[in-house]
Amino acid sequence: MGTVELRKKWIKSINTVDDRFLRMVDALYEGYFKNEVVAYHPDGTSMTRQEYKNALETAESQIEEGDYMSVDDFEKEDH
Repeated sequence: MGTVELRKKWIKSINTVDDRFLRMVDALYEGYFKNEVVAYHPDGTSMTRQEYKNALETAESQIEEGDYMSVDDFEKEDH
């Protein structure tokens, strides 16, 4: 079975499989892409999907806690 046929098969079956099966496929999918490079740090080093997700979660927490700098304050700093 080729790629096109596999895609068609999964598109048709995605609405008929149970929750347990979907979770297993999701875990497989996430594991497959976990170490994929999706972004880069400011210093140019690569960032995996998991590292990027962790960085986003950290940033969201900092924003919720008010731990950020406004644009005006940033522009006032000496560069």
